[in-house]
Amino acid sequence: MKRRDFWVFTAIMGLVLVLLILGRALKPAPVEKARPTLSVTLAGEEVSGQPEAANSYLRIKQGEAYYHLVPLNKPGEIVIHQEHGQENVIHIDKDSVVMHAANCPNHDCVRMGRMTLQNIETRVNQRWITCLPHQLSLELIPGDEAQRLMEGL
Repeated sequence: MKRRDFWVFTAIMGLVLVLLILGRALKPAPVEKARPTLSVTLAGEEVSGQPEAANSYLRIKQGEAYYHLVPLNKPGEIVIHQEHGQENVIHIDKDSVVMHAANCPNHDCVRMGRMTLQNIETRVNQRWITCLPHQLSLELIPGDEAQRLMEGL
């Protein structure tokens, strides 16, 4: 190798090393995704804290995050606001759940219909209503199974 080639090779390798070091140093910190806003209103009252006893519960999953169990013992509405203006409206009643409205492009979740303890065995998706564009899933859970979940069993 000629002396000139050696210096060109060394300069290129030095430049690559500097760029790698600067790339790592200037790399922005990862941004944590904000959890969607979930507001639960049952019969006009805001729900928070430990759920009360019921025959069935609704468990909401958005992405990888699970929210608290919502008791299905009186009528109410759940509104989920996510980043980028995504919104789902869920109507609940005693032992039933329906995705009332969503601003997703296909509205498959709205067309899944009412989910009850009596029809979960005969529904195509059984105990789930899913909005794929919003990465949102609703699961109907019988009371005894929900109690085991709350107790951590």
